[in-house]
Amino acid sequence: MEDLLYVIDRDDNVLGKDSRQSIHKTERWHRGIHILLLSPEGRLLLTVRSKTKDKFPNTYDLSVSGHVDYGETYEQTARREAEEELGIEELGLRPILKFRLVYGPNDNMISILYEAEYDGKINMDPSEVQSAELLSLDEIKGKLLNNPEQFAQWTREILRWYLHMPSRVEKIEGASYQ
Repeated sequence: MEDLLYVIDRDDNVLGKDSRQSIHKTERWHRGIHILLLSPEGRLLLTVRSKTKDKFPNTYDLSVSGHVDYGETYEQTARREAEEELGIEELGLRPILKFRLVYGPNDNMISILYEAEYDGKINMDPSEVQSAELLSLDEIKGKLLNNPEQFAQWTREILRWYLHMPSRVEKIEGASYQ
């Protein structure tokens, strides 16, 4: 059975629930999360999406990304996805941004971006992640400028926002992180 997601409006009010597949056939809004994992030295962990992913396989993604399942909070989803994708059970998550973004055709999301420092072991789920790299922010900026096609579309926009570059990320002012 396919997971159910929240169907929301542009202000993050819940309108109902539906399957991911059904939502992605329409322009309905739904919820997502992203986590930026930083080493104590300030290097950012970027993952490379599995070859089997339906959208943007073999491209850089943020440390953790996922859809918020119906019945979960943003934070519960972030913790679940960190454990599923990278085997990380405990993280000190800090929400740093709630935003709207059109991730692609029929993929409209309101997401929360979290930041966390992490210096432990990771155990990647090969169905989600094929590899991971710790990169300096300058290295990431160089890749964004010289090879933007190496990044999933949303990853490119979120990293551009994070690095204070022009971005299509639409910050939701005064947003609750619940």
